[in-house]
Amino acid sequence: MSPRLTEWLPDLLEKLTPHTERAIRDTTTTEDRWRASSQFLTRLHPEWSNTDNTWTDDVAEAVAYVRAITARALTYDTDTEPLSAYHHQRHANLSETVTAIGTGRGPVNASLGALAKGPVALHRELDAQPTVLILQLDGEAWTEVDDRRTGVRALAAIAVLAAGFDVRVVVSPALHRHLSRRYPNWTEYHLGLTGSRDRSPHTTHREQTPEAAWDVVRDLDTEPGKRRLLGNLTTTHARRYDDLSADDAIDIAAGTVSRYVLDLETRGLVTVNRRGTQHTVQLTDLGQRATRACLDDDYELIHPDQRRLDERLTPTPHYATSTVSPRRPGGPEATPPDEWVAATGTPDTAADYVQWLTGPNSTPASRLHDRFATVAHDDAITLVGDQPATLEDGRVAYLSHTETETLVVLQWGGPVATLGRLAGALLSEKALSQILTPERLGHKFEALDEDTHEYAVGRLLRRGRQVGWCSDAETTYEAWRERITTVRDRLLSRVAELTENNDTAARSELFKDLHGLIASATQLYHAAGIDLTTTLRVPDTATLARSTTRLQNLCKFLAKTVPKQSTYGIHSGYRLLFEDRPTKLCRRLPYEVEPDAQLDLTMSWVIAGPTATALHDEITTALREELATVRDAVADGTEAAPTLEIPVVDGTTYPAIRRVIDEIATAHNTQWSPREKQRLVRLCLRSFGPSETTRRACPYDVVVSLLWALSEAQTPTPADVERAAATLPATRFRPKLTPTATKLYATLLQADGSLGRTALIEQADISASSYDRRLEDVQALDRVHAVQIDGHRRWTTMESVSLDQRIPPVTAWLPYHSDQPATSSSTHRQSPTSTRPSILGPAHTWWRSRAGWDRRPPISIATVPIDTAHDTMCPILMPTDSRQPHSHDQSHPQPDIMTPPTTPTTVAATPQPTHPNGGTQQ
Repeated sequence: MSPRLTEWLPDLLEKLTPHTERAIRDTTTTEDRWRASSQFLTRLHPEWSNTDNTWTDDVAEAVAYVRAITARALTYDTDTEPLSAYHHQRHANLSETVTAIGTGRGPVNASLGALAKGPVALHRELDAQPTVLILQLDGEAWTEVDDRRTGVRALAAIAVLAAGFDVRVVVSPALHRHLSRRYPNWTEYHLGLTGSRDRSPHTTHREQTPEAAWDVVRDLDTEPGKRRLLGNLTTTHARRYDDLSADDAIDIAAGTVSRYVLDLETRGLVTVNRRGTQHTVQLTDLGQRATRACLDDDYELIHPDQRRLDERLTPTPHYATSTVSPRRPGGPEATPPDEWVAATGTPDTAADYVQWLTGPNSTPASRLHDRFATVAHDDAITLVGDQPATLEDGRVAYLSHTETETLVVLQWGGPVATLGRLAGALLSEKALSQILTPERLGHKFEALDEDTHEYAVGRLLRRGRQVGWCSDAETTYEAWRERITTVRDRLLSRVAELTENNDTAARSELFKDLHGLIASATQLYHAAGIDLTTTLRVPDTATLARSTTRLQNLCKFLAKTVPKQSTYGIHSGYRLLFEDRPTKLCRRLPYEVEPDAQLDLTMSWVIAGPTATALHDEITTALREELATVRDAVADGTEAAPTLEIPVVDGTTYPAIRRVIDEIATAHNTQWSPREKQRLVRLCLRSFGPSETTRRACPYDVVVSLLWALSEAQTPTPADVERAAATLPATRFRPKLTPTATKLYATLLQADGSLGRTALIEQADISASSYDRRLEDVQALDRVHAVQIDGHRRWTTMESVSLDQRIPPVTAWLPYHSDQPATSSSTHRQSPTSTRPSILGPAHTWWRSRAGWDRRPPISIATVPIDTAHDTMCPILMPTDSRQPHSHDQSHPQPDIMTPPTTPTTVAATPQPTHPNGGTQQ
């Protein structure tokens, strides 16, 4: 392949076409090409059929690709059937659509986004194992290409292909050296050949053992500085020496850094890039293994066997191999995550106002981060029905960050206090030391990812992104940090004075300053390539909703704050759309607005509370009223401006839970089949929803259960996930059951074998009378079986029970109810479910039927039109057996029917078209 994308990508797609067509024919359940392609598109892009949304170019071209490749696969077989002139021309047109996608020469000239959402997404969905692509680079062509952008585009295409294929790049040593010099970042990431990066990320590699890592670091017990340095490095992001010396968490002198790094490099724990004027350092795979297995949260050494004991086993041995405690004291979730977050301590007794979001020592550092990050929808306000505990001290805010994502978790305390806590967290010393560092921003802000270099950096910051408190004298990082921390401290002192003060003028001025400070901070995070998410915990939403004033304060807070965190390229979105002060408007850079352009949010929001989803209409109304008041010049069409859309999403619905499962599967490279994902969604809706419905679930509990199950197995089954979920408090797991029944069920789920009456009472810590009252509720559950062992009846939740152990459904086995009709614990139940998946991801639930632990009968598919105006087709699940259910089935209530995916409410500020004689204000 040459560096010119249009020369090799069409050939690659053409060679790939027979394999794609074969996969389509093997997967589809219909011969109708239009219906089949619609089914694939619904799996890949659930939003494609929503008539309220406008397709982007990449989605439009991906739709054209799927239509064309499906038509080829199901209509034409050129090897066996001669084609008429018409069909020959049509086949050629379809082939041109298939091979032009992603090249910029497709139906709508979309680029690599169409490649990712078309062929890559389709093969990621259909291929059981990633297809191997071997790309041999033409050395002469790559070394002689003049325009570097040509090579960048080709390398970007290779990276896109690696998201759906097993891509292996073949280069000569000379070409490898050339690529390293001309494209150093891409080469280091993809062709570094360090450990496991010699092929695309689908291929797994044997990791270094924890014992090998321990042998390397065991003598660092007297070197706390080296341990702190090691614990603050990663494998994905290289850090400069001066940044390490300035990091308060490492706390080592500048002259010591190079000596410590050299020792760690000799041990094979870090790798040093000595190109350029600034040396950078990052972890090797062995170093990553050492930090995970041998360092605790305080950077103290801990033997990996001890850590595995803490994370995987109960601290006390069992008296019998068939019993286990239902709450596993000392396990990963010995303290529920929300209770751990609530235990903030108080700043009055030496606790920090801004703290890192970390869990117990036995919990992986990333678990709490993933718990809060996964539920958030990008560029939206997500409402989560949860039971958050009140923070011990509501003034405390939490920070958590990865290389590309930062979380802020804080408690609602009224508009003024909440704005102050948010500003204090975003610009705290912790954030400035480890997130907004001079390494990330640049000593003169030169490292920011700007779309244009037409203007000086200081001018871009002040007049483009509208970063405040950044004069000509503060365009270096050190000067800006000194100025911004002074402003931060001054405003926070005013927050303490005015939180309970009714001085309207002073509060109004403080609101403006805080909004400006937060907007400046989020613009810098966005320019540095960091996704921001703020989780606002509202422990008592019901009480807040009953007070009109308090509810209006929350809604007005969101309506005033969220739109200010918006951007359009290098421009502040708020200044383009809402600002009406002439002194501010005249200090904007010139800009051009593309047709149908939209603003992006620099920060996503999550509102978590017991009845947070019930606030949907009030929040939407407040946003709609706020976004309707755009600047007069924009409203009358004399000035062009992008549109701002702020979706308000219910994070507890079927589509939202499906999205959470897809994201976790992608992050952990878990190969759940579509059928398994569908079963997981149903399990979560049954296990974590409010007691009055099975159509909603708390996504936080879903994330915690999935992550714990993944710590036990690479691809946990739904049964494994339910076993992990059983460790949650009784109020969070199976809320439709009584607490006693939940304890019984949780005990059975975590037992290694069957349990009898005495063992169940003891392990579940309940009374005998409670056992007798609630056993019938538990035995009616799908997974609970009665078995006969040595003449005694026991209960188990094993996925399969041998025939000689099953107890026949006779009344003699029902406790204290011998006059009631017999009930079989293995009664089949039919439960229609929604067949429409919820988000774009690597794999989606469809109608693949396979026997599972929920023992549902086989189903078939019938497709009927539901919207004749738009000719939309909706798949519906139908039982194949038309016989009436048995009489004993009618005594059991049918499970709730899953609600179809709902479109989140989107509030938009839509400018009128530009007046023919109007212009863009410069």
